[in-house]
Amino acid sequence: MKLYFALIFLIISGCTFTPNKEVENHHVGLWDLVADYCDETYELKADGTQIVISHPEVSIDKYTFKKYGDTEFYAWEYTVVEYNNKPSCNGTFDTHLGEQTLAYVKFKNNYTEMHIYSWPYEETHIGGYLRKRYTHK
Repeated sequence: MKLYFALIFLIISGCTFTPNKEVENHHVGLWDLVADYCDETYELKADGTQIVISHPEVSIDKYTFKKYGDTEFYAWEYTVVEYNNKPSCNGTFDTHLGEQTLAYVKFKNNYTEMHIYSWPYEETHIGGYLRKRYTHK
């Protein structure tokens, strides 16, 4: 009898909902910074690499993007692996090879806006925000 209940439990637990890849990877795609102070583009790829263009600066980074606990926040961590050693769109040299960044993100408007925070649980996001231009297929 115990074997019968164990078999039913295994069958039922195997029928749980699994989110599709599009929902899991809603951060993947091309994003534009919406801000008065700079024009930047972020291309986040499904393979864990991203390209950041802050003309004339260009960097290529390795990133991870994970849900942060039971909150609406996601932890976005990236490390610069290639850099063209040019100033960013605001004229500064803020990016360095090997630099690591950790930010917290909250999505708005059906995953078409990415608001960036220094810490989880904050009420106000940092400066501008990212708006999705398109999703990679």
